[in-house]
Amino acid sequence: MSDAQRSPLPRRLTWRDAVSSAVGLVVATLLIAYGLPHFLDTSWAQIGAQLGRVRPGTALVMALLLLAGLFSYTWVLIGSLPGLGHVQALKANAVSATAANLLPLGGAVGIALMGGMFRSWGFALRSISTSILVTGLWNLLARVALPILGALVLVAGPVDAPDVVIRGAWVAGALGLLLVLVAGVFVLSDGAARVIARTARRGLAVVGATTIRGQAPDELLTDQRHRVAGVVRSGGLTMALGMTGQFVLLFGLYWFAAHVVGLDLPLAELVCAYTFRQLLTVVAVTPGGLGVTEVGTAGMLVLLGGDPGAASATALLYAIYAHVVVVPFGLGAVAAWWFGSGRTTLVDQDPSSLRT
Repeated sequence: MSDAQRSPLPRRLTWRDAVSSAVGLVVATLLIAYGLPHFLDTSWAQIGAQLGRVRPGTALVMALLLLAGLFSYTWVLIGSLPGLGHVQALKANAVSATAANLLPLGGAVGIALMGGMFRSWGFALRSISTSILVTGLWNLLARVALPILGALVLVAGPVDAPDVVIRGAWVAGALGLLLVLVAGVFVLSDGAARVIARTARRGLAVVGATTIRGQAPDELLTDQRHRVAGVVRSGGLTMALGMTGQFVLLFGLYWFAAHVVGLDLPLAELVCAYTFRQLLTVVAVTPGGLGVTEVGTAGMLVLLGGDPGAASATALLYAIYAHVVVVPFGLGAVAAWWFGSGRTTLVDQDPSSLRT
């Protein structure tokens, strides 16, 4: 089976994806416009007064923190795709982040565009699909693992939180730890991979199928596990440092947003709210979790003792940078690529010339 057949890029988007995206954007808009002041028992006048504290100098500092976080993530992409440069990785990350903020369920179009950019730079389809698989898993596990840190801070740290929050922290921490352990065992253990393959085979039999994308579950899972394990062995440390740097810098942006709008909460409480926000982004029923994360995070900040107006302003100001400020940069990156070598390369490039 050819490289292209064994390692296909994500499917093409359809009109159903466009409708889903439009519905998600409407839901996100309603959650922010009406849900945020309603559920937080505040008003847009109060939120606006807090946001009015932002000055051009502080806005610039926050933009620099955002760009530093995007640049730190380039090490994750470089670790998953050897030979990729920092500038290339920065462009691909900005494009993917922009698409993820405009589309629900992780932004399939962002993955497709990223794959197209990698192809145009000469990487083999198999290497690209492995990179997409590994970074997707890495991002999911990081966002699931962060609540473990938040749970430790809530349960063992100096945080005075309601009982319902403490119980939620125990549940989130336990589930996060379980998922991380399952993923680790799958990557490292042949026996665990065989058990998962047998389970997948039984599940396929229920719906009358025997293969996944033309491959038997055993073959597909073994192949993917070996590819993931190989990338983790060679680039795992680089990817871990890049992901850690990104989260530290973006938490710095979150802390700075809280400080600017006058949210008077200690560092430990802000850590808990930020880790909870990252968990909510996994439940992306709206584009990039927009709306859901803002209402949920602001609610957490209020439960931890924050003022409703300042808590809402913090969540909204961070969202402006995470979802809006990155968009022009991403659009510029994809336009420069598309009108440069991207379009012609995808049509004309000989797959045999791609790097492995």
